[in-house]
Amino acid sequence: MIVPKLQSIFSVDLQDPGLPADPSNCSILLEVEIGSDGSGADTFSFTVITPAAFARAELPRWGRGHLVVAEFDWAVVRRSIERLLAHAARETWDQVAAELNKELGWEFEGYTAG
Repeated sequence: MIVPKLQSIFSVDLQDPGLPADPSNCSILLEVEIGSDGSGADTFSFTVITPAAFARAELPRWGRGHLVVAEFDWAVVRRSIERLLAHAARETWDQVAAELNKELGWEFEGYTAG
């Protein structure tokens, strides 16, 4: 069984442990590197968004790739990722990545070896 592990979190918008000007009204793009024991990592992306920021966003809008939080908080983001990872354990890495790709944007989505 492959249990995915969070290896790093990165944002061009915000450096950890910094907070946005208004944590209750923001939208922050994040990339996470997720791997398993002793292997490399794949990059997944998603946007952490508050209801206030979502309300002012252009509509219509799809929901995949968004983590909705009351206020931006790095600890909440990490806990949310860890909960997602806890439910994504599978027999192969491709199965793990496909499961994570249901909520996050996987760097290799749609890739086929040619």
